[in-house]
Parts: sequence; C-alpha cells; structure tokens
Amino acid sequence: MKKSILVVSEALGEPNHKRGIFHFTRELIRSLEADGHELTLLVETTRRYRKLRARERRTGLFPRQSRNIELLALYRYLDEVNMSEPTMRSHGGLRRLLGWIRHRIDMATSWEYALCLLRAIGLRGMSTRLIENKSAALEYIPPDLRHLELFRDFQLEAGFYSYQDSSALFLLPPPRIDARDYDVILVDTPTRVAIKRKPGAKVICVVHDLLPLTDLKLSDVATRLFLSRLLTSLRQADELAFVSNYSMMRFRELLPQFAHLPARVVYPRTQFDAPDVLQLPAPTGRPGRPSFVVIVSNEPRKNVATVIRAFRGMPQADLVVIGYAGLASQMRNLPPNIRFAGYVDEHEKASLIAEAHGLIMPSFAEGFGVPIIEALAANTPVLCSDIAVFREVAGELADYFDPFSAESIRASVTRVIARQEECRRDIRDRRGQLAERFGYQTQARDFLGQYRPAESMMAAQ
Repeated sequence: MKKSILVVSEALGEPNHKRGIFHFTRELIRSLEADGHELTLLVETTRRYRKLRARERRTGLFPRQSRNIELLALYRYLDEVNMSEPTMRSHGGLRRLLGWIRHRIDMATSWEYALCLLRAIGLRGMSTRLIENKSAALEYIPPDLRHLELFRDFQLEAGFYSYQDSSALFLLPPPRIDARDYDVILVDTPTRVAIKRKPGAKVICVVHDLLPLTDLKLSDVATRLFLSRLLTSLRQADELAFVSNYSMMRFRELLPQFAHLPARVVYPRTQFDAPDVLQLPAPTGRPGRPSFVVIVSNEPRKNVATVIRAFRGMPQADLVVIGYAGLASQMRNLPPNIRFAGYVDEHEKASLIAEAHGLIMPSFAEGFGVPIIEALAANTPVLCSDIAVFREVAGELADYFDPFSAESIRASVTRVIARQEECRRDIRDRRGQLAERFGYQTQARDFLGQYRPAESMMAAQ
C-alpha cells in the first residue's frame, strides 16, 4: 500500500558529515521511491534562503507560483558540505573552531533561529510550508545530489536542525513540526524534535549505534547531545529500526526499559548487479603489486594508525587510505607504498574498491560497516577486525584479524593475496543471497514490513 512519508534527516536535510547515516538514508529513499511511496524531505532554511526568496519576489521576473530561485537555493545549500573536512572539531585547528563558533553565533542571532524557538515554546502557531520539487527546472544536478530528485516536495522549517542541536545541548524545548499530512515519519537518527501527527500515523526511529554512550574517546558534549536526542526520540517512537542485530542487542542491554518498543533490523544497502550482467575490473594498482584500500574518518575507533604500521612492514603491497585520516596523514617518514587519497566522490570510491585486491576494515567498534557490503558488491575480498558486528555482516566471506596487532593485519593481507581467486569465487557464489540481504531493492520491504519479534529475526539470519 502506497504511503506518504516525511523524512526527518540531518544527513539529507542540511549539509552534514554523517556519511554512514547519509548512505543508509539515501539507499532507503531509493528503495521507498521505487516501491511507489510519496516522499517529502524536511529541509532547514537559513537566512540566505530567506534573502533569495525575498529577492525573487521583488524582481517580479517569475510568476508568483514559480519557486525556481527558492529551489535553486535549497539545492545549493544542501550541496555545501565539504566531506574532506574533519568530523571532529577538536582536531580541526583554531581557524576551523572559530569558523564553527561564528556559524553558531550567526544562526543563534538569525530570525530563523528565533522563529524555531518561538514555535518550540508555543508562542507561534504550527504551520507547514511546502515547495514542490520541480528538479527538471535545474540544468545540472551533481551525482552526489541525485537522491534529492526522488522527493515529491520539501517541507521547509526555519533553522530546524541548527536549533535542535542547541535545544539538545541546553535542554531547551525541542523544535516542533506539523506532520499531520503523513502516514509515516521516518527519523533516520535520534533527533530532538516534537512531532504533531494524525491518529494512526507511525514514527519510526533508526538507531545506528550507541557509540556516544560507550566510546571513551568521544567528548562529554557528544554524549550529552546524544542522550538528549535519544530520550526525545524514544518517547515518541512507535517502532525502532536498527542497522544490525548487534546494535539492537546492545540497545536492549543498555536500555532495557525501552525493550517494549517493536523493533526490527534494517541493514544498510547498496547496489548489487545481477551475476549475468556483472562486469567488474580486475585488480590493478602498480604493475606486479597488490593494492588494498581502507576507508576512515578522523576517529580513534577507525584504527588507521595500526593499518599504517602494518603496511610499513609490507613493502611488497600498496595501501590507499580514503577519507580524512587526521594526523595519521602527517606522520613522518611515511613509506612510498601508502597513499592518502583524502575524500573522493562515490564514483571514484567505487572504482578504487573494485580495483583493489582487498578492502580493510580495522575498526575497534561500529554499528554496521557499510564499506564491507560495498566491497562485496564489487566482488572485492574483505579483511575485517574480529568483532561481533563484522561477523554478522560478512560471515564467512571475510578474513579476520586482531585490530590491535599490526602483525595480525599483515598475516591477513598475506592470506588474501594468496587466496585472491578463491575469495572472489566465494563472493560470486553467494551473490544472490547478498543481494537479497543487502541490495536496496529489499530495504523498503524490511523497513515498512510487519513487525517480527527479535527472536524470529535472529533465527532468520
């Protein structure tokens, strides 16, 4: 049955670094749209949007019902994120910290922020502003923004995501949204928001992990923000969706008082081509040399330093580091077999993975591990930390190592080089099962499907 769905997503509704959440929600949107559901994205509007809107009206160039300039402003705003910037401001240097503070001050003194606060405390009534997503009016949409074309329209909320961050930190009333026109409200990560909905409408909150509550290396501010967001979301959620059984079990261990909420596992997804049309490049790299890739961010749990130490002792193999690696990229005397590619777009990332002899996932902790399924989709061998969530995702198709040991990583790399054809054949033979489990075509079905108890889901895996 076709449903009207409002998507509340920091990863899509404002420029954001949360790439794992972005990947999950983007693929879910593709799957929901392919199933015929009508999608609306809640987008934060800023001072710049308001000024462009006023200028369009003053010029009188377009008919009153035309929203061309407004739509252009929205797409430009959502394209502003620089994924090559660090995700942790404490490691970003004084200039970046000052820039962040300046942005926060600018938002806190804007009319958009004030409007959101007035609505939150009930001094301004609820109203809904929609703009039809006539993307055909735009001449060129970058590949990283193509998912925006799938939304029927945008629901515009002044300063919404910026204010909800402050409301979580300072325990102000959460921002309010009017979602009475929708059957389902999808909240793609715990978010501090008060949702007004019609009877029978369902709020589904996605929980990716509980790392802000369990990772010793994250700041107190991150924990405070997450606690506030999580509590607000759990009090409103009708159902919870977890990205792995591991995340769901951890949630129930740490927060048993919310075990009564219906929950299901909805794995992140990617594109799996049919075996008969699959055309994948052979591993390349420098002639006669195996090449491996690792995808990181500037977080200690990503464990890039141990991988670098491992490849210092493996001059016969190359390593390509994708993403922002922080201080690791500035280490002295880096060997020539290690290359820091920085942020690359999705197409180049897919090519690097497909052409590699293996993808390395050395994390100490994850909620899922999206690069694993991207590698399996490319028929590329996977080398993983021996942690529970990676065992759940990759099963017997990965080679496992001790993430604390550079020697263990070297041994894993050596095994995968020797077993290249066997590893690729094993992935190819399981391609149908992988597509059913991790192909985006089945994600909408799992997300909106009938609730099954956790025991049944565990048995089905």
